[in-house]
Amino acid sequence: MKKLKHSFEIGIVYDDKCPKPDFLTGFGFSALVYNNFTENYSLFDTGGKGDILVHNINKFNVEISNIKNVIISHNHHDHAGGLARILQKNPSIQVYVPMDDFNAFSKVFSHKHIHGVSEMIEIEENLFISGQFKGSFNSEQSFFLKTKENEFIILVGCAHPGLEKFIIKARNISRVRAIIGGFHGFKNFSYLKGIEFIGACHCSKYYNFIRETFPEQFKRICVGDYFFF
Repeated sequence: MKKLKHSFEIGIVYDDKCPKPDFLTGFGFSALVYNNFTENYSLFDTGGKGDILVHNINKFNVEISNIKNVIISHNHHDHAGGLARILQKNPSIQVYVPMDDFNAFSKVFSHKHIHGVSEMIEIEENLFISGQFKGSFNSEQSFFLKTKENEFIILVGCAHPGLEKFIIKARNISRVRAIIGGFHGFKNFSYLKGIEFIGACHCSKYYNFIRETFPEQFKRICVGDYFFF
């Protein structure tokens, strides 16, 4: 087994906050993940606009044709709006959506590589999709990255069904080291204790409160940021 300095590299390629120079912003979320175990790229969510998404991915010197997987957290435009542009540039890419949204995505895109996910699955070495959780209005899934230390990095879209559900599922397997994405209306803040990297962004209603309550763990997330785990 090769010795890795880092398990994953995560680039923030879509959000509406604090862009780095030459990066563009838009309402939505997307993160580009490089898996050092397999040397593959995956994309978690696609933001709202494909032109912004592609521009920002290219700023990381990554070709869309080199991205193997797209994981869509849920069927809202600010998380799936850029998918059409990605499919246009990479027709062979594998797309994973919540099973409850499978028919909707299949009808719109007629893409032969769309997969509906119900339960937790491993799509490549140390990359897991949580399985769908049902919220009041939609189903949603998150992305679990398992590091060489057997800790989880969780990427979330909006966490509509409740962020704690994704945290609990990951913790039933191993320790959660980091969580990045939109926390929506999540306010069961005790579930964040023990997480050393809290990257609330996008739609996080209690962003300021989380930042003030967990000042050492809170990390500001900006478009163009690149994190190593």
